[in-house]
Amino acid sequence: MMLQIRYAVVKAAVVLLLLSFNPLASWSQTPAGAGTNSANPSQSTNWKTTKRGKHLTVRVNPDVNLSQYNSVAVGSVAYTGPSNKLKPQESVKLVSLLHDSLVTDLSTTKLSPETAAARTLILNADITKVKRSHPLVNVVTIAAVFVPLDLGDANVTARLVDEETSQVVAEIETVGCGQIYQVFASLQALGQSKIVLKKESRSIAREVARMRHDQQPTDATAAAVSLNE
Repeated sequence: MMLQIRYAVVKAAVVLLLLSFNPLASWSQTPAGAGTNSANPSQSTNWKTTKRGKHLTVRVNPDVNLSQYNSVAVGSVAYTGPSNKLKPQESVKLVSLLHDSLVTDLSTTKLSPETAAARTLILNADITKVKRSHPLVNVVTIAAVFVPLDLGDANVTARLVDEETSQVVAEIETVGCGQIYQVFASLQALGQSKIVLKKESRSIAREVARMRHDQQPTDATAAAVSLNE
């Protein structure tokens, strides 16, 4: 009972402490604009949509034959959240981190086992949201209840486009959040966001591999993918 009261008091203190930060108090971010090679929303709503848990959504263009593609290359990676939410050097570092992670995670991905398939898909990715942790807040909560309570997060939208025609073939949206056991990362403003971006890169690569030569992501493997595993 005393622990619950203590926890409630700490949460109230955290809220007050967060509100004292300006302008970095509450980070509810909305993308500043659509990224490159985005699909027309009215078109993608009719695409085959697969949700894996609460954290990942895949949409595939039913008019595209995926068996004609053999490989995936990383194209543009950008931060498209509000420009005033991150310092320029911070967004550059996050973009570089996601780009390098995607290159590594997609390096062995093959879309089609058919040797005749020779076309390439380009994967463009937008970091659409980033929420930083507040180290001071987490120092207080770790001291009080032994875990950080102000968690970082990051969202990514990836689009697979035809290298030759720039037609959008598929979209993958990921939503990720830091975890309370990531104590050391929570003591850095973007520590947990960086971990989340690496996880999202791996999840995107897994979804691309699942597509294979089918016209839609397969649900045969059953287990839902959660970025917070």
